[in-house]
Amino acid sequence: MPYFKTRKRILFSLLVICGLSANMALAASSMVTGTAGSDTAPGQEGKHRVNIRISIGSTIMDAALEDNPTARDFATLLPLTVILRDFSDAEKVSGALPKRLSEEGAPATNAGTVGDIAYYAPWGNIAFYRGRGPDASGVIKIAKIISGIEALNQQGNVRATIFRDD
Repeated sequence: MPYFKTRKRILFSLLVICGLSANMALAASSMVTGTAGSDTAPGQEGKHRVNIRISIGSTIMDAALEDNPTARDFATLLPLTVILRDFSDAEKVSGALPKRLSEEGAPATNAGTVGDIAYYAPWGNIAFYRGRGPDASGVIKIAKIISGIEALNQQGNVRATIFRDD
């Protein structure tokens, strides 16, 4: 490891001498050691983040899949089109998915929060949370909405197409 530290220091010094900003120098030194974090979510360092997009009408929501067996299983279904209906003030839910997803390592109970996308194991469907949901058995978080959550405020049924964005 001393070799990489020395190499980072030399690279950093050369870039600073050449007049590049400290941010560019740090980014370059991260690339040398293979620690660039452009594909990780906050708190997910070292884990590969799979980005998805959800199209509802003319609005696109961006989301990042969780790093768990259920989310990885869900990713194998993409692209996927579902009809979402209002289930409560807090969530819109789909009908049953084409197959049951893995429940390996899932918590006994969980409550969705604003921006969560969760698999509800008892029904085999997904829920998009626009408010806090109740603590329930079988709720497994599979993604977090990053932008465009306002699309969930539409009343009634909406058609949503979910696809990978990586």
